[in-house]
Amino acid sequence: MVIGRLRSDDIYNQVSAYPLPEHRSTALANQAAMLYVILYFEPSILHTHQAKMREIVDKYFPDNWVISIYMGITVNLVDAWEPYKAAKTALNNTLDLSNVREQASRYATVSERVHAQVQQFLKEGYLREEMVLDNIPKLLNCLRDCNVAIRWLMLHTADSACDPNNKRFRQIKDQILTDSRYNPRILFQLLLDTAQFEFILKEMFKQMLSEKQTKWEHYKKEGSERMTELADVFSGVKPLTRVEKNENLQAWFREISKQILSLNYDDSTAAGRKTVQLIQALEEVQEFHQLESNLQVCQFLADTRKFLHQMIRTINIKEEVLITMQIVGDLSFPRSAQRVAVLFWRVGILCEKSFANHSRKHVYISSKDHKASDSRHY
Repeated sequence: MVIGRLRSDDIYNQVSAYPLPEHRSTALANQAAMLYVILYFEPSILHTHQAKMREIVDKYFPDNWVISIYMGITVNLVDAWEPYKAAKTALNNTLDLSNVREQASRYATVSERVHAQVQQFLKEGYLREEMVLDNIPKLLNCLRDCNVAIRWLMLHTADSACDPNNKRFRQIKDQILTDSRYNPRILFQLLLDTAQFEFILKEMFKQMLSEKQTKWEHYKKEGSERMTELADVFSGVKPLTRVEKNENLQAWFREISKQILSLNYDDSTAAGRKTVQLIQALEEVQEFHQLESNLQVCQFLADTRKFLHQMIRTINIKEEVLITMQIVGDLSFPRSAQRVAVLFWRVGILCEKSFANHSRKHVYISSKDHKASDSRHY
């Protein structure tokens, strides 16, 4: 029953974080590792059940054969399933050199494309709040592509994934290194840039989530006040250049003001739908009542629409985005991830030492200059 559930269901609910078909094997990687271990408790499937093994390979291992079963512990299925006839046969399609070439070339192209995107995102002033809120799907897709490419390249190019004494292993490894245009420095730089990109996005979303309701209520208040002011303008109470009294428009703008105030933060779906309708209504009233001729009235309407758009952006800030980033940014897969962690730790220590030496040197020089000035004074 356990094997049946692992074969058919998404028991870790990871697919929602990886909606694209090309990321499916990454989404199911944790489940695939569990299935790999449990299959050893039912070795007859590995030996003789060719249909079941073909189904498992097609679903979990169509584009990968080096898997992580725990923190830094990796397994090469070419070696692990060598003694099992059904498993070995099922894996042959994945290990066909044309498929190996296709996967390696694809990840080479993806890594080059997303690295350029990430470097663009990391430019000073590029990741502004409005830009992030308008491009959440695009930013998350970039993060997914980065992490999936890093995962595949780190797992399938690792020395631990290849037995140098096995001719077939060497052939597959050489094919990957050639077709992926593998460069460890470039891959490491992509890892660093992706980590920085993830960190900035997470911090921005945490701050936006903490301020979400306050900002939403502020935008609602501002939009309502603009409509009230515009209603006063058309009532004749508040004079505005070349605006004639119009009781119909006065009543309409006052009603829009009430509609904006009635929006409920706790019912985000209904509030979002109603906000869109209000924006459309403001666009139509400007067109049908020929209000374009008065720049001040147009400015009131434009400001209100801007506040309503900000309300839509703000209401769409959801904690699910942070959860998705946490799932996608998992770096617990290869042994090399542990080496990366150690490297970061060493770099941090070197930076601290360098800063301490610089500070001591600065104090020493300042002290000498002070003594010299004292001697000249006397």
